[in-house]
Order: sequence, then structure tokens, then C-alpha cells
Amino acid sequence: MDDGAREDAGPAGAQRVDGRRLRYRHRREELLRAATEHVLEHGLEGLSLRVLARSAGVSHAALLHHFASREQLVAEVVAEVLDRAFSAPGLVAGDPPGGPLRALWRHATTDPGQRAVRLFIAITGTALYGEGETALAVRRSVRERTALVREGLVREGCPEEAAGPLATLALSTMRGLAVDRLLTGDAERVDAAFELFVRGLEAQRRTWG
Repeated sequence: MDDGAREDAGPAGAQRVDGRRLRYRHRREELLRAATEHVLEHGLEGLSLRVLARSAGVSHAALLHHFASREQLVAEVVAEVLDRAFSAPGLVAGDPPGGPLRALWRHATTDPGQRAVRLFIAITGTALYGEGETALAVRRSVRERTALVREGLVREGCPEEAAGPLATLALSTMRGLAVDRLLTGDAERVDAAFELFVRGLEAQRRTWG
């Protein structure tokens, strides 16, 4: 047996892991991260496997080995970007200081967050004109983000029947404010508008019993 090619995953009879597949998987994840960083920096316009291969420092053939087509790679990059936009570490595990909405906004208005939100907005515009993998990824992301905020609101005492609509309202408002902030650069005005919106929700919280 090739030394290191296979390794036991546990006690006798447990499933074995092919070490080469594990290395390939790690390499694939590295390439996906590199492609995602390229798209965050340059956007999706004019994107091709050859461009991404140069950016990742590998050959076109190497990229095709891990991603069968441009469409597959772009779909995975889009999913990765959407996971970063309007998301915040610890949102589900525990209530961040200031509540889940402020945690989301803080993340969305940092430099890394703004890069993801900017591309999210561009991807969303593209998805409105298609039914392909990009549109599916956007819809899936919006549903997941809404579910995260909904869970945070329920933990803070929001009634179950109101949490979904409030989460939808909150994320829609945040997306609109994020577009305004990115287009105008007027962070003070937009941040004040966001804070006013959140305080309105906090006032409503007192009616949750």
C-alpha cells in the first residue's frame, strides 16, 4: 500500500479516508478561496476559468481538474460570497452585544463585509434576469439569512408569528441602506438611519411581553 495514501479513521471497521482525496479536497478549497478573493476584488464581469487560473497561480487544466466548468466554479464562488454578506459570527450560537441586527450591520460595514455586500448587490441584480445557478444561490442565501435573523429575534422574545416578517423587513431595510452607503459614501447619515430603524424595533420589543 502506498505509504500515507490511506489512513484509518478510527476503530477497526471504521470508514477509511483516502489521503490523496483529502489532499485534493484541501487543494480544491484553496482554489475556491483564491477564486472568491479575485471575484471580491474584481467582480464577475469578464470572469473566465483562465483569468481565475492566473489569479490562483495554477494552470487552466488544474482548475478544470477541480471544477468541471466555469458555471460550476462561479456558482460555488457566488455561494461563498453570499455566505459572507449580511452574516455575523456567533449570530446563531448566542446573541451578540447590541442584538443580532447591530451585529449584522457592524459586519456589513467593515472593509471585508463591504466587499461581500457590494458583490452581493451586483449578483442580486444579475440574478433578477436569470434562472440559473446564480439566481438559485441568491434565493438560497436570502432564505438562510432571513432564517438566521428570525432565530435571533425569537431568542430576544419576538413572537414566532411576527419573527419571520420582521426578519424580512430588517434584511430588506439593511440591503437598501447598504446600497445607499456604498453609492453615496455618506456613512454617518446611513448609519443614523439604521440606528433609528433598530430603535423602532426595540420599542416594539416592549410589546412582546
